Amino acid sequence: MTISGSGPRMLPTERMTPRRQLEMIDVMAELGGTGRASLLGSTIASRMGMARKTVSRAAGFLTQAGLTQPLRSSWALTEVGLSLARLRGTDSARARLLLRDHWKDIWFQQVAVRFLTSGPLDEQEFAKHLSAGLPGRPERAVYLVEWMTYALLIERDELGQVSLPVAQRRPDGPPSAGPEPQSLLDPLFSAPVTQISALPDDQFLALMGAYRTVFSSLTPGNAKRSAS
Repeated sequence: MTISGSGPRMLPTERMTPRRQLEMIDVMAELGGTGRASLLGSTIASRMGMARKTVSRAAGFLTQAGLTQPLRSSWALTEVGLSLARLRGTDSARARLLLRDHWKDIWFQQVAVRFLTSGPLDEQEFAKHLSAGLPGRPERAVYLVEWMTYALLIERDELGQVSLPVAQRRPDGPPSAGPEPQSLLDPLFSAPVTQISALPDDQFLALMGAYRTVFSSLTPGNAKRSAS
């Protein structure tokens, strides 16, 4: 299940950082159990040591994002929200991938595709695009940038530039006329590190042995000894 980008737009509350909002989901999973029981805002707030009003404001964005659902004066996790909490405790990488897939069609991802396809932007400038026409303090859009970074929807570098992940970026330059001839070393140099490291042990060792032989034969000293 993914969230459609056609729904209402809401920014995260500025009263609770994304890290604390994730903790709120964890608390709801712990208190609500596998049945995803509904919880009063005061119950959640008491457990987290914060005001009920802060919990209510956080729940607004989390509900729009498909992680919680309102039930009169209480809230419960959605199935995705519960799955996120469970994965966060066992496999943080899969938790982030779950959120990425869940939000792939949501409105703020559409904004990212619209403004980042042509290249990276300063984080503050991108935050302004996210908050355009929406009420609230600037921190709310900055917190949304943090959420999107956590969910692997965007990447942020050490200079404060945000961009789309490599797989979503527009290719630079004209399309290639066709595959170029490969050199002997191309299979190794072009393969992602993760693909090579994921090989079974016997295949990995065989591959490394083959390339060691190639490099050894290309070394001047070894080549002379081979010729003699």
